[in-house]
Amino acid sequence: MLSVGLVGLPNAGKSTLFNLLTKRSVPAENFPFCTIEPNSGIVEVPDKRVSELAKILKSEKEIYSPIEFKDIAGLVKNASQGAGLGNQFLSHIKETDMILLVVRCFQNENVIHVENRVNPQEDEEILLLELMLADQQVLEKTIPRLEKDLKSNKDRLLPDKIMIIEKILEKITKLELASTFQLPAGSDKDLLKWRSGLNLLTDKPILRLANISSDTENLEYQSDFDLDIFLESTVADMTESEREELGLETQTGLDKLIRACYYKLNLGSFLTVGPKESRSWTFKKGMTAPECAGVIHTDFEKNFVKAEVVSFQDFIETDGYKGALEKGKLRIEGKEYIMQDGDVVEFKIGV
Repeated sequence: MLSVGLVGLPNAGKSTLFNLLTKRSVPAENFPFCTIEPNSGIVEVPDKRVSELAKILKSEKEIYSPIEFKDIAGLVKNASQGAGLGNQFLSHIKETDMILLVVRCFQNENVIHVENRVNPQEDEEILLLELMLADQQVLEKTIPRLEKDLKSNKDRLLPDKIMIIEKILEKITKLELASTFQLPAGSDKDLLKWRSGLNLLTDKPILRLANISSDTENLEYQSDFDLDIFLESTVADMTESEREELGLETQTGLDKLIRACYYKLNLGSFLTVGPKESRSWTFKKGMTAPECAGVIHTDFEKNFVKAEVVSFQDFIETDGYKGALEKGKLRIEGKEYIMQDGDVVEFKIGV
């Protein structure tokens, strides 16, 4: 299961957001370093397609794709040098697959800011700089080890590896993320694997979340996603009809955020349906039908024969597998088929 690390300065709203996402009680007091160990929680990825499938087949259960969120303690300036337990916190970020950068954009004198001012762009710069400096330390320690191994001539790729590190360091010194340097398509497979294995903080996908307020002034900030975390906390327990009565969208901002993180990780969902359960399964976009079968059970990938596939929309419009077959909407796909988000599928497995 892939995980999302909530990263931000102290009091940016991370722990409050985490509480809302996971409905778990974790500390969210209004002072720095309240969170030391990263709290984690499993969240269902909202997907109305599952409930619509369940209605057609009258499924007993609905099961949704999971995603993990980790609430990581607030970073501060010089965290890469150990400030505010920075090194410990940075190591927690390393264990995640994606960074959700939570940046405060609202003015409120009753909420402390660790820098005694509110400036979203400067906050982002502090956070990204600390991540880049942490990556720089890792890379600078790696070069001498590779150069030492170079003398023994045991690894034909060592000169390329040293070159790659130097290129990434060059990017970082220009305050560019490590992800801005990627090997060209067609590069040596072992080199590509080694490059991804560096597991640098600024190689991870980053989604910038602006924590805004509907009641106070918000400062300008180029974010990927805006969310009024306080407002979400006040309407979190409302039903869809109650939200409608207040003129709010039936789909909560939290639901949209969870899905935004899911897609930022390049994930999709294929769907299975039957009398016992309707379910969404997580897959990495680009995976083949046998690989997706392996998500359900490893033996399914090894013994894959074919997949019967219907798009979700066709499945709904034809009222199930039988209608899809009659209307010519059901397809038989083989081992080379690339699974698509929203495919309703039944795998045929040999013995």
